[in-house]
Amino acid sequence: MLLNKLLKILFVISLVLLIFLSNFKVLALNFNVYKEEFSKLNIYDKIPDADEHALNLINYYNNKEGLSNFFNEQEKLHLQDVKYLVNLFFIIFYITLILSLIIFIYFIYKKDSSLILNSILISSIIIILLQGLFFISNFSALFIKFHEISFNNDLWLFNPNANIVNLFPEQFFYDIMLKIMVNSLVTSLILIILTLILKKFIVNKRFLNKRKFQE
Repeated sequence: MLLNKLLKILFVISLVLLIFLSNFKVLALNFNVYKEEFSKLNIYDKIPDADEHALNLINYYNNKEGLSNFFNEQEKLHLQDVKYLVNLFFIIFYITLILSLIIFIYFIYKKDSSLILNSILISSIIIILLQGLFFISNFSALFIKFHEISFNNDLWLFNPNANIVNLFPEQFFYDIMLKIMVNSLVTSLILIILTLILKKFIVNKRFLNKRKFQE
């Protein structure tokens, strides 16, 4: 049925986005993650009050306060663009969450467990393949390309000694992205294992029901 095929494709895309964005949502504004990275990258040596500025930024993204004067005008303008992008990611997360639930409920209503399980399996495999692309890619090149695509200005081109660069060096973003990728990979592997177990259970159940019917 054409509708089911279209919904399956939409379900797969939604699940892929949902898994990545859910991990992004957990990590992107997590103060403990920031503190862990600051310690790892020796940020405190350059900026002893890094925690204060990180909290200020997190609160800014959560619409709780404005940016402090630690950031200059260019940095504030860029962070305003970043805030818009973060909020956009969060909106897409909620859209994919709702869409996935609606399609899931529809498949349940249609009593089509194979569509659900196959979609989860395909989306998990796609995520694993994307992980592979990430690990073999040059992060610095990807980082630059991401900024060129995401922002329609050059505000993200900072002086190497700018406060924002000292607070959030490229390695910081690589580590966050790595955490997102690893968490997404673990999520995908768990989903694959659970899906295969459920598929086997359903096949065995159908076999037993068929056998009982024949008897």
